[in-house]
Amino acid sequence: MKIFQTLFISLTFTFFCSSQKNSGIITYGQNLNNFIIDTTSIDDSYLKSVLLKSFTDRKNALSADVDVYKLVFNKSQSRFEPIERLSSDYKNAYQRAITKGIYYIDINSNKIVYSKYSGYLGKQLIINYDKQPYAWKIHNEKKEIKGYICQKAEAIIQNEKGVKSKVIAWFTNEINLNFGPKQYFGLPGLIIELHELESVYYLRSIKFKDVELDTTKKGEEISYDDYLKMVNGVSRF
Repeated sequence: MKIFQTLFISLTFTFFCSSQKNSGIITYGQNLNNFIIDTTSIDDSYLKSVLLKSFTDRKNALSADVDVYKLVFNKSQSRFEPIERLSSDYKNAYQRAITKGIYYIDINSNKIVYSKYSGYLGKQLIINYDKQPYAWKIHNEKKEIKGYICQKAEAIIQNEKGVKSKVIAWFTNEINLNFGPKQYFGLPGLIIELHELESVYYLRSIKFKDVELDTTKKGEEISYDDYLKMVNGVSRF
């Protein structure tokens, strides 16, 4: 009888633990690495000094190891956004350094929605990506980060102006979640560390618990293709 009781408790505990991993809250920090602009090609010494000072100010603003973003997730969806801080913490350099807006991911439909304020238009936009805009290439290279064995993956991304760059993600299959910072997802495990341009986004904490994921979006909906036309000067707006 004791064997059956032990087995029942064990199975119940396993089921409980696994069910807890369907939702929760993840926090990420951010810091800046090397300055990516080649200043040797800039002749204007004043412009060069302004660019370098701006980068230094942003790097110093992110020097503290604190929670910068939160990612709320359930089994198939996530919401990634900056953490609100007191007005005294909202220094200009910090605001310039962090990622603005909210990213919504639905892994079932492979869809990304990005909600942001457009200063150019003076309105809130809801930008719909029809599909994941990049393809991951997974490498055999591994390393330990935050106590997790992580594997390297790379993708080539293209910004709004058509400039391409490489993104590096370190993910772990020890946490069976397909999410990560910003719009990045689709790897066979949680992204623990992400390198995008000069920024590094890194895991600070993860808490599995029941959450209510707010998918409310306010603003004018627009496709990503129309958004590209807008920022490149051939918009219908």
